[in-house]
Amino acid sequence: MNTIESIFNPDSIQSFLLQNPEYAWLAVFTLAFLESMVITGSIVPSIVLFSICVYLFDQQILALYLIAPIAMIGAHLGDLGGFLVGKYSGEKVLSLTFFQKRTALIDKATSAADRFGPLAVVIGRFTPAIRPIMPFFLGLTRLELKRFYFADLIACLAWGIALILMLKGVQALGFVNTILIASAGLLSFIYISNKATKKKTNN
Repeated sequence: MNTIESIFNPDSIQSFLLQNPEYAWLAVFTLAFLESMVITGSIVPSIVLFSICVYLFDQQILALYLIAPIAMIGAHLGDLGGFLVGKYSGEKVLSLTFFQKRTALIDKATSAADRFGPLAVVIGRFTPAIRPIMPFFLGLTRLELKRFYFADLIACLAWGIALILMLKGVQALGFVNTILIASAGLLSFIYISNKATKKKTNN
């Protein structure tokens, strides 16, 4: 396990928070921000944030009414940061090795950004593979900051509600069953999004 993996290992984070519960809110905020921000989102997968949220909720270290808003704020600021990076330094960032190795993923994100405009941020928010890069590519377009900001607020609010439902689901159904149900819902969402994209392309 390398240094980065050890830092963002859920077990390590949980052990730290068990001894230092006062940092629980900061952990949720930081993980939500990093998993939403361009480039760092590939280092901090969404399952890490979810695992920590489940742990904090289950151990009653942080209440649900605090977990969800803190995660939403972190996610929103991460998305906003990615958008601004794309808007003001997009071409320089695209030349990085990180993007050169992810051409297929970039094509999907670019296609969605071009076709759906600000609505693409909603699609990206519920699609982990392109979540951290979608705001960045929207920043490369001529989309106004104000339009992105409000579209992303809606996306993060919907995502926050989904997070609440998933945490409640873990409590009622268990972690594995909740992940399976959420994965089925995500696959359905991706399928519908792809169908909508193809339909719009044909038109």
